[in-house]
Amino acid sequence: MKTKNTHTLTIGKLAELGGISADTLRYYEKMGLIKAESRSSSGYRQYGEDSVRVVHFIRGAKALNFSLEKIGQLLALNSSDKATCGKIITFTEDKIAEAEAKIKELKEVKRVLTDLVKRCPGGDASIEACPIIDHIRMPKG
Repeated sequence: MKTKNTHTLTIGKLAELGGISADTLRYYEKMGLIKAESRSSSGYRQYGEDSVRVVHFIRGAKALNFSLEKIGQLLALNSSDKATCGKIITFTEDKIAEAEAKIKELKEVKRVLTDLVKRCPGGDASIEACPIIDHIRMPKG
């Protein structure tokens, strides 16, 4: 027989233990990543002790730059009896490919900015002579 957890945490206490704000916790709840076990008689959210582990899981996945949508999927896998390491590897490989694409994009941004800085006369030259401003103003297609 499963017994109800008698130790509950308020949103403020869970936020403190999880190292996040209460607003962030409410947002995670809105996104379906975490849910209150119950509400007090005055309507306050009450969370179980396991919620701290869930918040830490979310923070760990966010530190690896997983989206909240993917974190929801990871949470589901984490609590599934049918989850496998292979499924987690697939998630991770997708994240690696995404990171590689972002690195490529950032390298291109760096190349363009470096070129613009080299071409800019600098000093007291009029902003009208600034290729950086010209580039920013240029319509993007």
